[in-house]
This record gives sequence, C-alpha cells and structure tokens, in this order.
Amino acid sequence: MRILFAKLALILLLISVLSGCIGVESKVLDEINLATAIGYDYVDKTHFEAIAVTPLYYPDKTIKNITFSSKSSLSKDVRDEMNQQSERPIFSGKLEVVLYEKRLAKQGIFYLIDTLIRDPSIGTTLKLGIVEGSSKGVLSPQFGNIDKGIYLSNTIEQNIKMGMLPKTNLHLFLYAHYSEGMDPFLPIVKALDGKVYIKGNAMFNSKGEYVYQTKSRENVIFKMLYENTTSKEGFSTKIEGREFASVNNIKTKRSYKISKPMTDTPITIDLEIKAILREYTGDEVTPKMIKIIEDKMSKDVKERSENLVRNFQKLHVDPLGIGEQVRTRTRSWDKKKWDEIYTSIPINVNAKVNILESGVVE
Repeated sequence: MRILFAKLALILLLISVLSGCIGVESKVLDEINLATAIGYDYVDKTHFEAIAVTPLYYPDKTIKNITFSSKSSLSKDVRDEMNQQSERPIFSGKLEVVLYEKRLAKQGIFYLIDTLIRDPSIGTTLKLGIVEGSSKGVLSPQFGNIDKGIYLSNTIEQNIKMGMLPKTNLHLFLYAHYSEGMDPFLPIVKALDGKVYIKGNAMFNSKGEYVYQTKSRENVIFKMLYENTTSKEGFSTKIEGREFASVNNIKTKRSYKISKPMTDTPITIDLEIKAILREYTGDEVTPKMIKIIEDKMSKDVKERSENLVRNFQKLHVDPLGIGEQVRTRTRSWDKKKWDEIYTSIPINVNAKVNILESGVVE
C-alpha cells in the first residue's frame, strides 16, 4: 500500500511540475517577440540596415508577420533600437534564416556572422542566404498565411533535397570558411511576384567576400561536383541540328584521382551520372539514339564542369573542397604552398552519363 501511495504521489508531483513548466513557458512566450528571419542590407561602407521579422499568431489561426528595422554599424546596437520599436523584447531563439544583400556580401559578412556564432540560442542548422535585390524586399511582403522565416527556410531546404542546391547551413558555412582546403558558398534568393526564387549559389573567397554567382547552367553541375546526390533537377544538351534532349531524376557519384598531392600533377574528378530521359525533340528513341545522347551529354557535362572549375581557379576560390581532398591524401600538407599552386593545377573531369529509362518519350 505504501508503494502504491508513493507511486501516486510521484505521478502527481510530475504532473504538477510539468504543468508548472508549461504554464511558465506559455507566459514567457506571450511576453516576447521571437524573430524567425533577419536580413541585412547595404547602406554604405560602414553601415547596414537590419530587418527582423517576428510572427504574430491570431486566435483564428491566421499569421501576420511584423517587421522591425534599424540602421547601424553594430548588430548589438540594431537589436537595442529594434526593442525600442516593439512593445515586447525581441529574441533570436527561433531564428530560421538570415539573409545578406549582395552589395554587403561583396565587402565581407563575417563580422555579421560573428554575432550569430556568439549567440548560444542560435542553432548551427540555421539557413543563410544572399539576396538579389534587397533583404527588405524579400522580408517585407506577406507570403500567404505562414511564418515568413519558416517559409524561407523550407524553400531553401526543399531545393537542397530535391533541387539544385548542395547542402548548406551555418555549421557547413563556418566549416568551409575555417578549413584550410575549401571556401564557403551560400544560396542566392530573389523575391518576385509575391514569391521567393532560388537563383543560384554565391561563392566566397578566404576573406569571406562574395566573388561569384553560378549561372543557371552551372547550378546543377556545381551540385554534382560538390557532393554525391539525388536530385529531381535535370539538365539539357544539344544533340545535333535542332535536336535536344533533357534528363532528370539524377543520381550522381563523384570520386577523385590525386596521384601526387601537393604537386602540379593533374587532378581528375570522375563523375558518374544516372538519369531518366525526360524529353527528346528528335524522332524515335532507339537504343542507338540512347547511346548517342549519353555520349553527347557526357561530353557536355565534362566541358561545363571543367569551365566552372577553371572559373573557380581564376578567382582563387575552392568551394568544391579540392584542397581538402588533397590535404586528406598527404602528410606534407602546406596551405601556403597549396594556395600558390591551386590556380595552375590541371583539373580534369571525366563524366559518364547512363540513361536508365527513356521515360514518357519512349
């Protein structure tokens, strides 16, 4: 009987404690504003404008996004000024995405990212992005009945899982920046007609300055070179004359051949691509034509890949982490020497496209 009473007492105690915790949390949430998205826009060489978005939930389940803005040269000053505009203090514990305008990114954004690193309430899976246009232009419109920070984060995540974006977040960005053999990149977003579009990838140099944006034909190539991936995104190739073919549902596997690390010996990237033929503008799709399409696409991917890598070398950026591949294969790693030889090393790509199905065109 005593054991039974003891168990009942313990259960009642737990219920009481949990109820108390829930009550305290609800009270706290009712008294603060939780920012889910923050944007930074260029003002001049020493100042920026910050825009913060906090969702306001109504009893009828509608959501209104409230924006606050402030101009300064320090993130802490911005938060203080925003709090002066709000009836409730603004906290960043639910932050989903942070955006930076292109002009700001070109002069370096690590002094702003430093604020995120020092905030223990911000998780490393936070999404970062570069804005074509202005952050205010992206964060000010209401994108339907949804929390704007969650909407932007979901848009980026969907394009990572199914589209053209390689995996990216705050943790991976910082890892690439502080690594001796690679440079970071971020997705580029743009607001248009009440929606947000993913435009490509922004490449950063070792100083944290934005220096290059992938073009539309380079986006899927960059993802295939960066990581083994499965993507619904596809690409098209001119076959001959006016005939074109496109593939999607791509699965890729890439590997490196580095025979003599830390020398000017050529490096080879082997790229295996399995895909489904989505469209062909020619006549009948015969086994012979499939082979022709595979060969044409393999050649096209090789040329586009090598052109992209050469662009990276000219800009002295290494978002693919080729230096990291070299570093893991040698005991004589020397970052200074690698920086000197990186731009002149021949980097070749062997691409092999294998069409598994001819899909609806068959």
